[in-house]
This record gives sequence, structure tokens and C-alpha cells, in this order.
Amino acid sequence: MSLNDILAAILAAILAEREARWSTRRELAATCGQAVISLTLNIPGSDKNPAGSAQTFDSLRQALRRAIARDCGHAACFAAETERAGVDGPCWIAAVNLDPAQLKALCVAVEEEHPLGRLADADVLNAQGQPVNRSDLGLPPRRCFLCQAPASLCRRQGKHDPEEIMAHVRGLLTLARSADAQS
Repeated sequence: MSLNDILAAILAAILAEREARWSTRRELAATCGQAVISLTLNIPGSDKNPAGSAQTFDSLRQALRRAIARDCGHAACFAAETERAGVDGPCWIAAVNLDPAQLKALCVAVEEEHPLGRLADADVLNAQGQPVNRSDLGLPPRRCFLCQAPASLCRRQGKHDPEEIMAHVRGLLTLARSADAQS
């Protein structure tokens, strides 16, 4: 099997996982009639499970759970939860008893304020299964890993060397591993 065949197989598996995740999120929204959060990691490249990703994911999931519980104000914050892991990395999906815009604002706060938040990809669906985006809240788009420009613009323009981006990501993952070792 050639390297291109291997990369094509990995890409196909990643896309299949993303499709399954999308279906799970929409089903949960329909079944529970609540907003749904999906947390994954924003790891560029084909290896979505590099060293430190488990610790990073756990730290971000805990931060989101604490933020949600704090804003929810009662014991029944989470109607249903599921976790999955595979070639596309770890994923946590939960139906949450919060207004979808409020939930998205909490996600953005973790993405912006947590030391590892740039690696978080926290998506929100409303109870009808429709995405709630930063722009819906009047918030700016995600920033690039390396500069203050919108990430989508840098990615589209190929503004940064992929190895420079991966070096930054590896630095964040190392931070997560060292914090995990210290606890």
C-alpha cells in the first residue's frame, strides 16, 4: 500500500467519524429537545491523536462541564452525554439544559480564555439541530494559531508554514502533558 493510499484511507475514516458525530448530535437534539454541545480537538494534519491530546481533551471537557454547571444553576444540566474516540480524535457530545446562545458563549469563553482553548473545537446545535455560530452572537471568527487574523483566512491563503503551525500545536500539547504530570 502506498503512502497516498494510507493517507486516503485515514482521510476517509476521519470523514466517516465526522459524519457519525454529526448524526449523533442531531439525533440528541431531536430526542432531548435541548441544545447540544460537541467538543473535539482542533489538531491540524492527519494525526488527530498526538501525544498530549488525551490530557488536553480532558482538561477542556472539565472546563466546559464546570462552566455549564455554574451557569445552569441546577442538577439537571445534562440530559444525555456520550464520548467517543477514534482516528478523528476524542469527542464529547452532550444535550444541555441551557439556551443555545448562552451555551455557545460559554464555549467561546473556554476557547478564548483557557490556556489550551485554542485547541478546543466546541460546536453547539440548537434543539432543532441547527448550528449556533460565533457570528450569530456578534462575535469575531476564531483567530489563527499564529497571528491575530481569522483562522479561516490564514488557512485559505496558506499564510503560514504548516510545520510552524504544528510546532505551535505540539507546544500546547506538551503544556497539557506537563500539567497532567504535575497534578
